[in-house]
Amino acid sequence: MFVNPKIFPLTIILDGGSPKDKELGDRLMQKYNKTLGISVAYEYLPDNFKIPDDKKSAARQRHAGYNQQQWSTFHIDRYFSDNIDIIGIVDSDTEFFAYLTKESFINAKGMIKVGYKIDDFFINDKIALKEDSKMEMMRIDVFPLFYYKRSFAAVRKYIRNIWKVKAFDDAFVKFASFPFSQFNILYKTLMKIEPESYEFISHDSVSSYKISVASHATYNHNIDYKSGCCLTHAIHCSPQAEKHKFDILTYFQVKTVWSENATLAENYYKLSKQYLEDLDPDIRQKMRSACS
Repeated sequence: MFVNPKIFPLTIILDGGSPKDKELGDRLMQKYNKTLGISVAYEYLPDNFKIPDDKKSAARQRHAGYNQQQWSTFHIDRYFSDNIDIIGIVDSDTEFFAYLTKESFINAKGMIKVGYKIDDFFINDKIALKEDSKMEMMRIDVFPLFYYKRSFAAVRKYIRNIWKVKAFDDAFVKFASFPFSQFNILYKTLMKIEPESYEFISHDSVSSYKISVASHATYNHNIDYKSGCCLTHAIHCSPQAEKHKFDILTYFQVKTVWSENATLAENYYKLSKQYLEDLDPDIRQKMRSACS
């Protein structure tokens, strides 16, 4: 509905050690590889490496399955070819409600735009980084989360060095004993080691702003993809759609100072429609049909 697969090809990473994941991967490739260009990559754990697993804990963040997807994020660059410069990550329960454009996450200087607020929800991020920071990039609930592909190796090296271990994974098994946000850890590290590549934008910034095109569907009840279909594709239009026009200017866990800026919202939807007009008619029709 809102992502052009020719510009933003989708790769789904599954567990190579799971027969059910292999079965799912085969079905996805058969159904979507030729029509949408979706690809599937399989993840295998390194030899002699065991994901931390606290089976006695009631918190899912302490279990092996959750820890593995967090570990996987730090290594996600390894599943993409050298011609990929930027990787965008979404959670499995992410729902898009507006058209994804490069302008939504890249500024005029080529820096990736990252939204944040001041919060201390993931208090254990400081364990991984060995320093405290109240900046919160995950809890604003803005997806996709974009990174330069080269940045992942740089972060692994930085964390390996501050923990004084031979490999990043040696550090991971130590700090993964505590709940944390891998996305926060990545961005907080990049703020230090690649400040020229990322623009960090607070919810109260008056000099810049961040566009939101997707969010968690499971707990963000404000999401309404049908309104997005109206505003982007002129489908499912109702008085409700106008109310959601400003969702693209919102950090869903905190109000931004630009959240009611009509000019910003209208300009972004105009840009989206311009991109759609330039699309291959077949792709445009498939996107519209997905809204039906």
